[in-house]
Amino acid sequence: MNRLCTQLSEIEPEYDIDSVFRKMSAHLPALAKRYYGVEEFVPVTPQIVEYYFEGYNELYRNADWFAFNVNEAESRELGVAVGTYFKRDQVSPGIPEFTVMHEANHAMQERAAVPAGVHHYVPWLDEGLADIFGRMMLFAATEDERLLRKVKTFRTEVEVTDPRKVTYHYGEETAALLLLRGRLPLVKALLKARQKDPYSVDWSALATGIKKGIDPHVAIVTSYSGTTKRDMFQKQLERDETNFRKEADLNQSDLRILSMFLATQRPAVIPAVEYRAALWFAEEAAKNPSPYSIDPMAVPEGFRPQITGWEAQTPIPVASLPETVTKKVSGLITKVLIPSASVPQDLKSGADALANSYFVIKRKMGETEYFEPYGGGLPYRLGSGELRCAW
Repeated sequence: MNRLCTQLSEIEPEYDIDSVFRKMSAHLPALAKRYYGVEEFVPVTPQIVEYYFEGYNELYRNADWFAFNVNEAESRELGVAVGTYFKRDQVSPGIPEFTVMHEANHAMQERAAVPAGVHHYVPWLDEGLADIFGRMMLFAATEDERLLRKVKTFRTEVEVTDPRKVTYHYGEETAALLLLRGRLPLVKALLKARQKDPYSVDWSALATGIKKGIDPHVAIVTSYSGTTKRDMFQKQLERDETNFRKEADLNQSDLRILSMFLATQRPAVIPAVEYRAALWFAEEAAKNPSPYSIDPMAVPEGFRPQITGWEAQTPIPVASLPETVTKKVSGLITKVLIPSASVPQDLKSGADALANSYFVIKRKMGETEYFEPYGGGLPYRLGSGELRCAW
């Protein structure tokens, strides 16, 4: 504790986030190209708010995330303008530069890893890569060893006390193994496959396979759950990986930084009331046929005329979806919306706590509040084993 206090005593109490972002943003376009293959990346200036999302809605007023990047799909779902938001009293001490890089990674992932306008969140992969690449980008932009050590201190001695960040660490280990054994070209090829069809891979099975030590190339193919033949998926993955090998791979600096943060981490534990709510949400989301509704925006534009009375703010009962839609549009069930009124009374406090931790997301459509389990990646978190109960 004394060592931690000594290290943190060097941290300045106030930060000018705008100047920090200007410093970082000059490097981001080149870094987006190097790590994600994203061309002409344009950083968005962060907004400083007293609470989430000040000026837009009150659903997340009690959330205490360090920062949040809102992409186009989340903007529509949460009713918040696109951008990166920092909560004034929750900026990571001494490392706003890293937080900027982490959130910028999410904006890059939106360009490189998901179809336009689709909110698809795989916590272990998205947060893991945002942390890993964020540190690499931070050092590439600053070459500041002292700053890197501050990030290391905060990660290993402060963040481990926060269950939300522990889930990031557990996922980061999986993403790190993917990078170490498959290297950057394979990761880029995987992200490209995800962009084509986010639902063609069983992401929980992939995380489990990588954790068990299966070669990532094999784990990806065996986790394939798409509609085309598996060998066609494998051949396309191999072609994309070969093409990406013509570009830069991880260099020695990247590998050194990656190794600095390698450490096994116990899964996060959450209170029993939250864990019970998490299991309930996962079970409800998996019901087939589903008794709930889905986000109407999850239906591609070309299929909307087939749905009687389709409206952007009116959830569609799953039971009313025509087979011509359910058979041709993959992943609809991952956009299931569960009304707040459907949550059992003894689980309501746990459900609200999960939303404040972004393990599920809370939405309001019309006058009705809903929970979206996949919005915060909850089924993936449970499926990969990164959430456990503090019995």
